[in-house]
Amino acid sequence: MARQTARVEAASPPEQCMTVELEPVLERERSERARLQAELDLLRTALDCASTHFAILDVSDPCWKIVYVNRAACEGHGYEPHELIGCSPQELLAAKGSESALERIREGVRQEQRIAVELFAKRKDGSTFWVGVNLMPLPSASAGTHLYLCVGADITARLAQERSQRELQERLYAEMQERERIAIELRLAQKLESVGRLAAGIAHEINTPIQYVGDSVTFLQTAQSDLFRLNEEYRAVIGRLLEGQPPQGVIEALRAREAALDLGFLSTEMPKAFERTLEGVERVAAIVRAMKEFAHPDGAQQQYSDLNHAIQTTLTVAHNEYKYIAQIETHLGEIPEVNCNVGELNQVFLNLIVNAAHAVGESGQDSLTGRITLTTTTDGEEVAISIGDNGCGIPQENVEKVFDPFFTTKPVGLGTGQGLAIARSIVVEKHGGRIDVSSELGVGTTFTLHLPIKGVAREAA
Repeated sequence: MARQTARVEAASPPEQCMTVELEPVLERERSERARLQAELDLLRTALDCASTHFAILDVSDPCWKIVYVNRAACEGHGYEPHELIGCSPQELLAAKGSESALERIREGVRQEQRIAVELFAKRKDGSTFWVGVNLMPLPSASAGTHLYLCVGADITARLAQERSQRELQERLYAEMQERERIAIELRLAQKLESVGRLAAGIAHEINTPIQYVGDSVTFLQTAQSDLFRLNEEYRAVIGRLLEGQPPQGVIEALRAREAALDLGFLSTEMPKAFERTLEGVERVAAIVRAMKEFAHPDGAQQQYSDLNHAIQTTLTVAHNEYKYIAQIETHLGEIPEVNCNVGELNQVFLNLIVNAAHAVGESGQDSLTGRITLTTTTDGEEVAISIGDNGCGIPQENVEKVFDPFFTTKPVGLGTGQGLAIARSIVVEKHGGRIDVSSELGVGTTFTLHLPIKGVAREAA
């Protein structure tokens, strides 16, 4: 019995056994907490080292509050972390400038959506800046807590750069528009210069047929007066015959009157006078039609046009420029109509024809030896138009410069250096073609235009 009692007294109490059994569990919990705390500290350290703004908002209450904020966000707003924890995020926004963004945020939070906005923020010292923010809902372990993660960055410099780029683009666009306006004005000025230069020649071209129209009408007017008097004489003769006067005497007097009027001459020349009048009128009408076609206001819309007819029209307009200098040889082939702005191409043809006439004139040739040749052919999907002369030619060192704006070899006051530059702009930029030049000093020059038959697509305005 005594041995049994001793064994009972030696046994440990139950509380001590429980303590011994719980000790490893508590140790594991302390270790796990330490590990989690270390991970949390590491995460906070990482977030504090990041340049991006991080914050966690509790939006379960109508007055939202900040429950976490990293150092970058604090420094961006000029606060210490403890000053922002528990504060409303709206205190970090400027009084004005973010109203619509805040409304979007509230609506997104109500629908538990991801939100991306730009906010006009303020610092502790009252200065302001722009911040780009992405908000996304976070799962929460505690009931009644609704958390949102905010990730943001100061975008003031980026917005300033974008604004600067927009302003630069706007300036470039304005400069492009101004350049286009100047180019249009230059083309118009060149066309007006050409028309002005041709005005005296056109007046002379019209004056010549008008002159013989006037002479023919004056002759017909005189002839009509003579015929009227002869008609009165016939009436008088009939009256005298009816009165019983001797026919012989009356007829001799009538024949003498006809001889005085030269009736045979009138019968021959009056039809010719009518023909000359009609030819003169048709010549004037042709010149006027050509001028109307040539000087018709240009339209932006391209349409299929007969370039052979356009060349013939331009030759009519420029006739006075070359008629005393060179002969015109035309070899106009069977070419299809070309989708183009024929008014602009008329200007190109005129510039090249006038330049050819000037080159022939400078070479000392005349209408017997000078020659300007115009040829049109089809070359696959293009038409080729060549305008050549046997004039003085272009020095080799100047061939590459002839299309440069303001480049001219003519004396001051006789050339602006814009004609070929505008011609190249019209052919290449407006019509998607190309213009080639070949020249030999003392032999002559040939310009060849290559134009796509289907034209070139215009970009929508």
